[in-house]
Amino acid sequence: MIGIDALVLDGASASAVGTTVDVVSAANRILGTPTFDLRLISPGSQVVLRGGLTATAQPLTRAAPREVVVVPGLGAADPEELADRLAAPDIDPAGRWLTGAHAHGTTIAASCTAVFVLAACGLLARRRCVTTWWLGGELTRIAPAAHVVIEEMVVRDGPIWTAGSAFAHIDLMLALTRFLGGAALTDELARRLVVDERTSQAAFLIPSHLAARDETVAALESFVRTHLDQPHTLDSLARWCRVSPRTLARRTDRAVGLSPMQLVQRVRLEHALHLLRTTHLPLGEIAAAVGAADPATLHRLVKRHTGRSPGALRPGTAR
Repeated sequence: MIGIDALVLDGASASAVGTTVDVVSAANRILGTPTFDLRLISPGSQVVLRGGLTATAQPLTRAAPREVVVVPGLGAADPEELADRLAAPDIDPAGRWLTGAHAHGTTIAASCTAVFVLAACGLLARRRCVTTWWLGGELTRIAPAAHVVIEEMVVRDGPIWTAGSAFAHIDLMLALTRFLGGAALTDELARRLVVDERTSQAAFLIPSHLAARDETVAALESFVRTHLDQPHTLDSLARWCRVSPRTLARRTDRAVGLSPMQLVQRVRLEHALHLLRTTHLPLGEIAAAVGAADPATLHRLVKRHTGRSPGALRPGTAR
């Protein structure tokens, strides 16, 4: 039997906790045997989830590390709220327990803002990781030794697994299930749970939300949106912003966790995905509209960031 612990902290996403329970329960039903043993653990015996729901948990002081621990998101929406949450009294004992579990050889997985708990106890140093897309820059700031790859939905680096925003928790659980129980089990789980495969959260990136944190980046993002079909370079963008290329790169990295040219690519991709999903325009016209070099370039970009071909995203296409 494989022990899976859900380390649940106050304010945790109720949907992520429920997803953990549902995936493990469904996996055991499919296998016809209690292969996975799930328990909820927490610094205390009671935990209050987001929305006021409560759950009973086994205290960390009585929970020896097992094979896998999953940490659902903390329920913080912005850097200020996240900072307050990380300063709460339950974070330190959770971090110490996770550090001990890591030394014990436990596989540790976290989604959304729970990834910051791993960062706080040093488990992300020199590791690839991901968090919810609008906090990628913040994770880079507080964990400079980590390699944040915000484009991906689920990232595994050795025994550490991380996932993007709250509803990427289902992707994290399916990835863990594939690792622990094989592809056949995971495919059946996805079918029964009606889960569509996603390989990237790039489709959900809305740079304007992040750019609002810096007036220059906000103006740049707006300019790029209204001039998508034009060629852009780092130098031309810096000239438009009236700053040096180095200053622009520093400001976009701080605001959105991206270089200026990566920001341009995100905006182009976002608009291309919108056109693919809502129109029947030929791929060549969409490529021209978003400033892609040619249809083949756009095809590769869409495929890399969504895991699907442009044709599979068209309205009315069976998923």
